[in-house]
Amino acid sequence: MLAMKVRMSVLIVLLLSVVLLHAEQVEKAQMLRVEVSLVTVGVRVTDAWGHEVPDLRAKDFTLYENGVAQQIEFFSNEEQPLSLVILLDRSDSMGLAYKLERAKAAAQLIVDTSHRESEYLYMIFDIFVVVLDREFTQRRDRVKQAIAATELGQGTRLYDAVLDALERCKRAKYGRQALVVITDGTDQHSHNTLDQMIVALQESQVQLYAIGYFSSSEDEIYRKSGPTIILGNNQPIDNPRTVFKRLAKESGAEAFFPRSDKELQSDVEKILKDLRTQYTLAYYPSNPAPDNRYRRIRVKLRPRGLRVRARPGYILPSRTR
Repeated sequence: MLAMKVRMSVLIVLLLSVVLLHAEQVEKAQMLRVEVSLVTVGVRVTDAWGHEVPDLRAKDFTLYENGVAQQIEFFSNEEQPLSLVILLDRSDSMGLAYKLERAKAAAQLIVDTSHRESEYLYMIFDIFVVVLDREFTQRRDRVKQAIAATELGQGTRLYDAVLDALERCKRAKYGRQALVVITDGTDQHSHNTLDQMIVALQESQVQLYAIGYFSSSEDEIYRKSGPTIILGNNQPIDNPRTVFKRLAKESGAEAFFPRSDKELQSDVEKILKDLRTQYTLAYYPSNPAPDNRYRRIRVKLRPRGLRVRARPGYILPSRTR
C-alpha cells in the first residue's frame, strides 16, 4: 500500500511538471507572438488590361516568406484606413510656374478623399525638415490649414526628410502605411545616403509613392542619364527618376513623373485609387527572430492570368542594432 502511494505521488508530481512545462511554453509562445508585429502587405491585383480585380477571397491568396508559406492572420478586400504621410517639397524651384500651389492642391486632394478614419502626418522640406505635429492626427482641417500655409524655402533635403518620415511611422496607428512625396528636384543637402534610405524603407511597412514634378528640360536629362548625374560644379548626384522608381518598387508602390498640372492631379487620383482598391494581407512571420536579414515576400494567386504587385520583401531588424 505504501509503495502504491509513493508511485501515485511520483505520478502526480510528473503530471504537474508536464502541465507547468506546457504552460510555460505556451506563455513564452504568446509573449513572442505579442512582441513580433504583424507584417502588413498591400497587394494590388489587376487583369491583363490593367484593370483592378475585386472580390477575391483570402483562400485565393498564398503568401510566402523566403519560400515558406505563411498563415494569413488578417485579410480584407475592402478599403482600409491608413496612416498617411504627405511629404511636400517647398524648395525655391517649386515657385516656378506656380508648382508649389499645384502641389498644395494635390496634397489637399489626398486629405479630402482618403478613408474617413485615416490619420495624417504633414511634413515639408527644403534645406530643413519641418513637421506639422510630432504625432499623426485625424484632424483633416488642421492638416489642410497647414498645407495652405506652406511657403517657399531654399534647398532640397529629400533623403533626410524621407528617413524622418519613416521613423515617425513606427508610431503609426495602422498597419497600412503610405508616404506620398511630391518634389521637383534632386537631393543635394541631406546628411544621409540613398542606401541608408533604402534600408530604412525595407525595415518599415510603408508604401512610398513618389511624384517627380520636374521641368521638361530636367526630365529629359534624367531620362537620358544613368543612375548618377554630374552637375555643372562636377558634383555627382543620384538620378531622381532612378531613385523614385527604386523606392516605389521596394515598397510595393509606384512612381509618377507628371509633365503638366493636369497630369499631376491625374497621378494623385491614381495613387488614391491604388490605395483604395488594394487587398490587405497580414501575417506573423513563421521565423519571428529578428536577424537584420532581408526576407523575400512572394504573393501567389489561385486564379490564373492575374498580375500581382506587392512589396518584394522587408528586413526584421534586431533590437540590438
